[in-house]
Amino acid sequence: MPARRTPLPPALRDRPFTLARARREKVPPGVLRGPGVRTLVRGVYLSADVDPTLAHLVSAHLTVLPPETAVDGVTALWVWGVEVGRATPYRFVTTAAHHSKRSTVRVRRVAELPPRRGAVVAPVPALVAASTELDLLDLVVAGDWLVRTKRACLAEVRDGLLAATGPHCRRARRAGALVRAGAESPRESRLRLAIVLAGLPEPACNVDLGDEWFFIGRVDLYLREWNIAVEYEGDQHRSDAKVFGHDLGRYEQLAASGVLVIRVSKVHLRRPRDVVGRIHAALVSRGYRGPAPTFGPEWCEVFG
Repeated sequence: MPARRTPLPPALRDRPFTLARARREKVPPGVLRGPGVRTLVRGVYLSADVDPTLAHLVSAHLTVLPPETAVDGVTALWVWGVEVGRATPYRFVTTAAHHSKRSTVRVRRVAELPPRRGAVVAPVPALVAASTELDLLDLVVAGDWLVRTKRACLAEVRDGLLAATGPHCRRARRAGALVRAGAESPRESRLRLAIVLAGLPEPACNVDLGDEWFFIGRVDLYLREWNIAVEYEGDQHRSDAKVFGHDLGRYEQLAASGVLVIRVSKVHLRRPRDVVGRIHAALVSRGYRGPAPTFGPEWCEVFG
């Protein structure tokens, strides 16, 4: 028979708790070693009925770190809903004199903690701190997404990255110049960056086409001068019959209005040079006389 569980007090059932807190709640010592409790980090526990989230895990680590500590960098971005890079090892920043020796954490020491919201570094300072780890593409994706989710406005993200100092500040500043408002997915940001870094004209993000009497639809990226739309087709466009049917009608309306649509899927993005080549060919067909795309060191560093 499975081991019998002793229920935890209500105050401990959905959040991490320490041994001291368990004692205050009069939890018998044996319960912490039983099947009803899981250990998050040494000395910090959680009910086994609760699947630990990122919030639970960073909270558990904060419990055993000095009080002058906050969630930082890439981990803080994940807390803010920006899933770039890897959330682990958990990044923290502290003013304390000593550092944790735990393999699951990475702590940087500063004279003064950056702006915070609770125990988490604010979104823009977290993005700047993450610039020492993230590549240019992830930085732009993260910046676009902070703007999209209203964690920060475009000016705040740009100014924060452009003011970066120290290691990798050039990459942060370059990202600051490339972040845009309007991107609605990381794939759209990736597609826009492939176009821009190749030297082609920059498309506007998520543009509504039509006039005051007739709305055609919103397109992901739009090259207005040449009336070309670049659409990223996520899996839902293929797997959801309702979305697929709506797309067919919308593409017919776009074509009838003279819009040339370039459709790009996840499979296409695995060969970004080919995608850029298709877009350049479309531009030329619409009268573009600018330079052909170039795949220099910066483009190759991002896209290979």
